[in-house]
Amino acid sequence: MNLRAVGRWVWLLGALLVGVPGAWAQSGAPGAGAMPATQASGVAPGGQVLLVLSDPWCPYNCQPDSDRPGYVVEMLREIFAPPTWQLKYQIVPWDRALQQVREGQAAIAPELTREQAQRLGLLIGHEAVGEPADCLYVAAGNPLRFSQASDLDGLRQVAVVSGYEYEFAFGEWISRPENKARVVLTRGANPAEVNARNLARGRLDGVIESAAVMHMLVKQLRLQDKIREAGCQQASPVYVGFSPRLPNAAQLVEHFDQGIAELRRSKRLARILSRYGQQDWKAD
Repeated sequence: MNLRAVGRWVWLLGALLVGVPGAWAQSGAPGAGAMPATQASGVAPGGQVLLVLSDPWCPYNCQPDSDRPGYVVEMLREIFAPPTWQLKYQIVPWDRALQQVREGQAAIAPELTREQAQRLGLLIGHEAVGEPADCLYVAAGNPLRFSQASDLDGLRQVAVVSGYEYEFAFGEWISRPENKARVVLTRGANPAEVNARNLARGRLDGVIESAAVMHMLVKQLRLQDKIREAGCQQASPVYVGFSPRLPNAAQLVEHFDQGIAELRRSKRLARILSRYGQQDWKAD
């Protein structure tokens, strides 16, 4: 995947423990006054509000108001269900999401690599939530095939998402100082879609994105005749990151691992994944 990580920084919203002194949730537009999490969420005292923040990265996490909010969001909702918890999922730029989770203003940032979570100080469990593979996408008429980092040398403008983490050959190419002027960092609340549209319009020579994410975008935006995959690199597991500032963070991580195991045992995980055309990433 565009192993999303490294730095998406934040300042909105908050989701913290209900009934815990000092725990607050932001309500309203930027600059609105803070209120206790119980009041902001409508959760009964003693419950816990878990705020999940991310940019759209469908099929993993999609639009909050959709009947298909993303398979990771659906998993989280089943695992952290009322009345013990209430899950709130909101879209923000990824940089912001990571910063708020680090600071304890939100509880969860989905889809991080293990290395990224460790670097940011976020807690993850043993259970992954997918194994995405990053691919290079080019204009439909471009004959380029990707198999190694040097294959990108002929491209002038290659878009990636600010705060995402890119591993292996893509990460190597992006990190080279001589390629700095060629790398376009896209920010905002819907960067993958922006990159796909700009590639289709000829404003970019290439885009690096998760195969599952771009496949869904190309289909939704009807760009099949404009964009093609030029090659992918190996898949890598991603995890749900929990804020270490939550008083019961370790218990939440343990409960999450147990929850995935139960979803898999009961076949509910397979049913959730099938709604998004996905299969279980964990071999039997």
